[in-house]
Amino acid sequence: MRIKRTCLLTCICLLALGSSCDAPERKVSEMKLPDIEGLFEFYGEKQAAGAYKILADSLVRANEDLKSSELYIQAAFAYWEGGVTDSAVAMMHRAIDQGMSNPRILEKFPKGDREMEGPQWSALNERLDSIQTELEALSHFEFKTEAMDAFWPYFNAALKDTSQARIQLKTFVFKGPQEVRDFYVVRYGSVDQMYGQMINAAPNYYTYLQQQFSQDSIKSVKETIVRSMRTFRDLYPMAVFPKVYIVPGILNSGGTATEMGMFLGGDMYGKSSRMPTEELTDWQRGAIMDFRDLPRITIHELMHFQQNYRDEQNRDNLLAAVLHEGICDLMAELCSGEPLENENLVFLSDPENEKWIFEELSTELLGDEFSKWLYNGGSIEDRPHDLGYTVGYLISKSYYEQHPDKQEAVFELLNSDDLTRIVRNSKYAYLLDRSDAVTEQIITE
Repeated sequence: MRIKRTCLLTCICLLALGSSCDAPERKVSEMKLPDIEGLFEFYGEKQAAGAYKILADSLVRANEDLKSSELYIQAAFAYWEGGVTDSAVAMMHRAIDQGMSNPRILEKFPKGDREMEGPQWSALNERLDSIQTELEALSHFEFKTEAMDAFWPYFNAALKDTSQARIQLKTFVFKGPQEVRDFYVVRYGSVDQMYGQMINAAPNYYTYLQQQFSQDSIKSVKETIVRSMRTFRDLYPMAVFPKVYIVPGILNSGGTATEMGMFLGGDMYGKSSRMPTEELTDWQRGAIMDFRDLPRITIHELMHFQQNYRDEQNRDNLLAAVLHEGICDLMAELCSGEPLENENLVFLSDPENEKWIFEELSTELLGDEFSKWLYNGGSIEDRPHDLGYTVGYLISKSYYEQHPDKQEAVFELLNSDDLTRIVRNSKYAYLLDRSDAVTEQIITE
């Protein structure tokens, strides 16, 4: 999404950080891609040390060639935390220039004692207001498949000469649609990880995948989703409708919400009777879905884009994590009119399973250990994987059903400033009583 601006304003923002409006385009061979895992380890270290300006400057340098809106946003957060507000604003302008499209992004900045006031913030808010207006229109919603279409020539060239595969994949990141750069940050992580999955581990699966997508199937999926979006707009008048980008992933995620929009890994929707499976792991064989599963996944990810929580106390704990995911599953059910059905619900329908799972959850709910609950496909043995999605769904559904005003309930589910309020006003309120008791015991000991 682009907002027209004068070249003068653009130059002011860029020159403030040592760039220029007419910098020559560099050759891909000369351009650098950051190692995302290492970069975010560094992020954690500097954040813990309170070295925010050092952190922000490092993110800007790492993003010099990639120009990912995600990294510009992270740099803006760090500059803001470090009190360098002019650079925070400049980074937000850069993020918008590169596709950032969350009109409420400023609500995610830690407020503290500072106010976002002055001409710079006013100009930024004007751009965000323009984005808000555009995204409020359901007509803005769009399935974009350009990244999938652009990928195959690079993939085929990489397979033909594997000695040049990494440079082909790197070229795809830089020469493909802008959204690929953000997907590199949130999912690829490095060219080595792309090579490891696409070229080394599962080339036959990706070759097969080329034939799986058609414009007719995409049209049908979009029509289904638009019907759900109309229902969502009735439930939540503040709804916004970002674009959905279908991108070639590395067989590790069906959907990811970012500040640019929603990413769907097209590689995770190739299931058919013809699908080659010999290269896939057991988890991948089970996780790959049919193209017809796209509507529910899309609605789930759309809800992540709507979520704007202001609960600082519970921002990073297990409570926040299971509600973030479970609320999205609930909203997908409400919007589509199709009840959620999965193996996790069947598992928890057994009273004995429900008892021990929720007792265990009550002791861990306010902690920061996720391994038993989320993102654990292939690594958990004593229960179904990703059970946190389902407990979050059950809690949020109970809250919604008990709330007398359904629109108000949806607003709270997507914007709460106290996530414990959702639990306390559901039939699972006892979870917090037990969690509080465990916390007090730990403090006493």
